[in-house]
Amino acid sequence: MKNLEHANNNVPEGYIYAPNAGISPNTGKDLSHVILNLLKESHTSRKGIYFPAGTYLFSSDVLLTSYNSLLGSIEGTIFRCFDITKKSVMFGDSTYGTTVSNLSIENIIFDNIRVHFYGRKSAISISHNIFINTITEQSTAQLTCSSNAYTINGNVFMRGRHYAGVGLSTYGNAAGLLIEQNFLGSIEDINVATPWLDDKTQTLLTTLLSLRDKGLMSFDDAQGNFVSGWYSTSNLKKGIFRKNFISGSSEIYLYNPETGKNDISRDHGVYIKQYTQVEVIQNYFSGWPKDDRASGQLKFRNAKGLVFAGNYLNQISFNARPYDNVDEQWLIMQDTFIFNNYLSDALISYWQNFIDTEDKAINVKNYLVFSNHFINRPVSKPLITSPDKSLSSNQFFCSENSFIETGKQVPISGVMTEITLDKIKALLPDYAAQYLLIKPIMP
Repeated sequence: MKNLEHANNNVPEGYIYAPNAGISPNTGKDLSHVILNLLKESHTSRKGIYFPAGTYLFSSDVLLTSYNSLLGSIEGTIFRCFDITKKSVMFGDSTYGTTVSNLSIENIIFDNIRVHFYGRKSAISISHNIFINTITEQSTAQLTCSSNAYTINGNVFMRGRHYAGVGLSTYGNAAGLLIEQNFLGSIEDINVATPWLDDKTQTLLTTLLSLRDKGLMSFDDAQGNFVSGWYSTSNLKKGIFRKNFISGSSEIYLYNPETGKNDISRDHGVYIKQYTQVEVIQNYFSGWPKDDRASGQLKFRNAKGLVFAGNYLNQISFNARPYDNVDEQWLIMQDTFIFNNYLSDALISYWQNFIDTEDKAINVKNYLVFSNHFINRPVSKPLITSPDKSLSSNQFFCSENSFIETGKQVPISGVMTEITLDKIKALLPDYAAQYLLIKPIMP
């Protein structure tokens, strides 16, 4: 009892101490059903639940409802799938019509457990957690937050050789989505990632490695087996993706434990379409197959209102990529602003899967590429591309994109037109102009 009383002194205000309700770590028992009464108490009292350091086992999905905040210890609170050889269990609520609000999940190491919220969910924060050893379908994410605004901050996403899949997925999110300072990568990336991560995420990574040294966690150093880093497949409005570190494997195919072969195809580092005003600011992107393949790159499809500024691209390219297999309202690539980025062995490209005709065309407006700096690329090949033919040919503009080594302007292709920097800046709306002074974070 004295130990519990001492531990209770460290429980944050507004939280229930899980061992006082019969949920203790390191019991070796399945807690999937035992936790249900505690979740009811949490909901009724509008208090979260604090789980001290240790390992908690779950064999089935755990449905969370309003006020079911989960808080672990920075010293290492592990939620582990009871059978680590089976597909991951889920924490959250994936039923669209169920209302869930006012909860946070923080300081949990999810070992073969994923988090999924979909539908009528609001006021939810997912911050400073680790997702690792996650067994899912290849297109399933470790963290899915759909339909409304979320705060997704400081999390660690890792996928080892036997655990290929998606890191983060958002869908149809209302205005206010914030995805900031998350880490998607391998152990060898940790030191490189330091400038992008807050102190708490760095402490989490140190804790993770310490737990492995103690034999309490098992994982390999190579953790970049992402099919895709971030999926946002429809209708994101006024979202911010800022200061995240994404470093994936550069392999064309990933290992598939079901076949014993490297036969899992890659998707893109970022795949986002049908958005309205998204700000992608000061991130680090690396890995994925090279830009001459369909799989790879940072893929921004039919949409409007992209600010892509101050990012560091290392051997992964930006690709505006509108298609014709969408509703007519999305036959657009409008207000695309690409500036102040650092590109190492990378390019800025535009490609569409058909040639514009009078009957069908991509409506492009204010496609602006300026003040980007390139390094480690041949000086003779176009590094900023645009269509050879477009009915919106008078909407592709660039200015002062240069090689770092020489300061000379980079080659361009297609209908892209050079104009002065002052003229191109004058075309920016306020939500983009606020980033004119932003610079890339350097490793």
